[in-house]
Amino acid sequence: MESNSVNTVGLVLSAPMNVCVGHAPKKCKICGKWFLTTNARHTKYCGGYAPGDKLHRTCRQIGNLKGREQRELADDHPLKQIYEKRLNTINRYVKRGALDADLAEVMKKLAKDKMLRALGNVAYAKGDYEKEMGQAALKKEAIKRI
Repeated sequence: MESNSVNTVGLVLSAPMNVCVGHAPKKCKICGKWFLTTNARHTKYCGGYAPGDKLHRTCRQIGNLKGREQRELADDHPLKQIYEKRLNTINRYVKRGALDADLAEVMKKLAKDKMLRALGNVAYAKGDYEKEMGQAALKKEAIKRI
């Protein structure tokens, strides 16, 4: 820890009492300053202004933006889960012989296009995406394209 910072010294002196009530000292991942968590959650960023940010945003605001980008890239993103579920359903139908392989390929292509569109368009993702990813809706659209 930085010994020349008054804030850091205060954290060290009050650490035992604060840890008892769930306020653990943490180092901000953006600015590197030490801060006390306000609750028992795993906070990564302090509430101070981010250094070098021209818009005068806090470290938490910057961290939230970075976190959103990471959540959208994650494999367990809700929009990707809908897509994966639909692919599994299509594959099961093909295996059972209830769906033609050519039609299934068109449906998979449509599903992927819709998932990519939903990731880039929040209004579409919150609106028609889930309805259009239904098995019946995809099949109907795929039949029109064949």
